[in-house]
Amino acid sequence: MNCNTLYVNNLNDKINKNDLKVSLYVLFSTYGTVVDIIALKTQKMRGQAHIVFYDASAAAIAMKALKNTQFFGKEMRIDFAKTQSKMIERIYGSEPRGPLKRSREDADVDTEDAGLLKRAS
Repeated sequence: MNCNTLYVNNLNDKINKNDLKVSLYVLFSTYGTVVDIIALKTQKMRGQAHIVFYDASAAAIAMKALKNTQFFGKEMRIDFAKTQSKMIERIYGSEPRGPLKRSREDADVDTEDAGLLKRAS
């Protein structure tokens, strides 16, 4: 399967999330335009990341070049993601069924605004 998103696992889970994202960006952006990096520190997603490239061929080149590379003391395992990133679906015009997940900050702001509207009524 050839898609724009790479699934990377066996990452060092002791690295700060922001440091990990920056380091992954620096490493993978040498192969093409990186649109997004999803790296969560939840129990289930610890040690994993999704790297979203603008171009599928750049993702394939990066995967081939970096597979089994040592990264923060661990050997990365890289494969194509099972599904396409919603970001790429939006860029190329095939809209996803629902909106992209909102960040917690956006959700908090909307909740606060809704509360203000109720009080004002």
